[in-house]
Amino acid sequence: MFGFGKRGPASDADARKQAIERAKEACLKELREMHEATPDAAERLHKRLKDRCAADKSLPFDFKRALLEKARTYECDANMRETDRLLHEATRLAAEEHMTERAKKLGAARRHFSKACTLGADENFRKAAQRAMETIMLTGGVHQKGPTKAKPADFAPKTPNRAKA
Repeated sequence: MFGFGKRGPASDADARKQAIERAKEACLKELREMHEATPDAAERLHKRLKDRCAADKSLPFDFKRALLEKARTYECDANMRETDRLLHEATRLAAEEHMTERAKKLGAARRHFSKACTLGADENFRKAAQRAMETIMLTGGVHQKGPTKAKPADFAPKTPNRAKA
């Protein structure tokens, strides 16, 4: 009676539109979380967005494509930030002659660098990171304690200061 039990075609369309808007808003909320996330969190959120877009057939194709492209960009940015941070730490450790810690940081930076390159890092970042890695590899580990063949110990007696005599 009075139309409470059945929905009309207009209310079905409105309900579908509202469901699509809610799904879009949930996806955009996750995308905003990715903006400043760590690389691991960004990768996890990117995978979750991919799964959600694959499962939800009601979302428009253009929206899905733009959303996943932006998520990929954010994940790339997170890996680039982490690479830069690790390279700065490795540079500091190389200058302080902490070679094992430098190697660990450099290895982690290389992993994030390769991930960023896979996700589409620009050419300027690639060149700068590679130059930084080469510089870090050449920095540190050259100081020897004690005499070497190039700088032997000075065994000659000191000359007396004759100016004061």
